[in-house]
Amino acid sequence: MKTNSRTKHARQLLLWLHVLTAVAWCTMQLAQLALLLHGWAADGPARLATFELAEFLENTILDPAAIIAAYTGMMLSALTSWGFFKHRWVMVKFIITVALLVIASTVVSRLLPAVIEALRAGAEEPRIPILVGTCGMACATAFMLWVSVVKPWGKTARYAAELKTKKAKGRKDPEPAPALLVYVVVLLIPAVEFGLALDYPILTFGSVIGYCIYKSVSRRSNKAEPVAATR
Repeated sequence: MKTNSRTKHARQLLLWLHVLTAVAWCTMQLAQLALLLHGWAADGPARLATFELAEFLENTILDPAAIIAAYTGMMLSALTSWGFFKHRWVMVKFIITVALLVIASTVVSRLLPAVIEALRAGAEEPRIPILVGTCGMACATAFMLWVSVVKPWGKTARYAAELKTKKAKGRKDPEPAPALLVYVVVLLIPAVEFGLALDYPILTFGSVIGYCIYKSVSRRSNKAEPVAATR
């Protein structure tokens, strides 16, 4: 098997992992919403048990799926020619993903423990915030899945102008494809992060930021080389 073929299979595996975890993210949002509605329809210990189950699913499936889906999607954009801001649908997905991660980590993730704590204390649990938050997250993730399938918008104005300029000058400037080792490392990083049971997704999103910086520096260096050679 040729190296290019292996690299292609590694990229397809990364894409498969992204699709799998993105669907799991959306599905678990809907499952959590169903559990919340069922919990408030129940009474006594059954209500508490339902919310504890929702918290268990959030910690074991929903949160990891969200992190891996966001990480793999960002790495696919960084590793391939799609980029982050070349196509409107990719840009919209990127912005929504970042917004969801921030809102989930700072607001929504604290609502379910607050409900469980209130139930254990025999107090009135806050319903509206967690219902609105969970429903909003489910709708947003479902919308991102729709955008991924339909790809409803074209190139951004800046990227279209850049392509037009390159075409007028007869330039193509194809970006070199990442090596197989890069895809292997990208696929292993989530396993290492969750294997170490890190409290925060430092390795995954740190890798995204680090690779984007490396790619930006390499691109500038490649552009500067021809200029230096002509002097």
